[in-house]
Amino acid sequence: MYLSIDFEDFAHDLKRDLGLWETGPLRLDALWQSYLTIDAFLARHGGPDGRRATFFCTGVIADQAPDLIARIAGDGHEIACHYHFHDEMDRQDVPTVTRMLARARDALEAASGQPVRGFRAPKFRIDRSAPDQYRAVAAIFGYDSSFPTGDLAELAAFRRAAGLGDFPILPIFAGRFRGKGPALRLGGTYLKLFPQAVAHDLVAQARGAGFAPHIYLHPYEFAADGRYTLSATERRPLGWRKAAYWGLRQAQWNRIGNDGLSGKLAALIGAGGLAGRLDRDLAAASGAVPDAVSGTLSGAP
Repeated sequence: MYLSIDFEDFAHDLKRDLGLWETGPLRLDALWQSYLTIDAFLARHGGPDGRRATFFCTGVIADQAPDLIARIAGDGHEIACHYHFHDEMDRQDVPTVTRMLARARDALEAASGQPVRGFRAPKFRIDRSAPDQYRAVAAIFGYDSSFPTGDLAELAAFRRAAGLGDFPILPIFAGRFRGKGPALRLGGTYLKLFPQAVAHDLVAQARGAGFAPHIYLHPYEFAADGRYTLSATERRPLGWRKAAYWGLRQAQWNRIGNDGLSGKLAALIGAGGLAGRLDRDLAAASGAVPDAVSGTLSGAP
């Protein structure tokens, strides 16, 4: 089982999504506290192979907090890319995407002092209706982890149709609890809000379908004190209705279920620990035998 972290500043990114600013200062104390909490969790529960994990970091963090990126890398974790800003790529044109990918990679490599191989699109929002955005990713990075699916054959068909050749795509499993209801991804809000049985069922489904189970989480999910919450003053320019809505909605990410996440995650990992950094074995992380990374997917043993 793999664990990766989409390392982003929720407050900064929500203000950008809501049109409150283009960019601004990050909540650096909150990001540092969250990183130390995550690193301590890995030390306790990662096991001999999973003490170190992959952090998909936004480039804006490398710009404003290069010392934090350097610390994560110095502790032995993989620094991967989560775009420059936490924007929905499928709403952007290819020249913008290409520019932001390169900008983020350069900032992360300068801060970490190491090559940045991996990429994950914010919110998994990368255009899969045409190959151009994925080809832009493949031209800059060594692998991608932006493809939620419950079927490895679907991933293989997409790779062939997009002409991606040997470019590795490490999927996030998405399945329906006991075969019913909407598709749920293995991680994020789905993990912390739903009962433990849902996560165990998704992990079992993933393994049965040939996936290496791969959980993704965020810094704010390891905190329940509201450190990434936008204040009433920050929300005031939205108007009272929208400000009130987002005041309540933030609880979904910043408070509800956060207190119990670490215990739930530790139980899910179990005594076997985690598999470690994604870049250490791309074939294993893809959930298939080595020819999977070249597009001929077959189930893992």
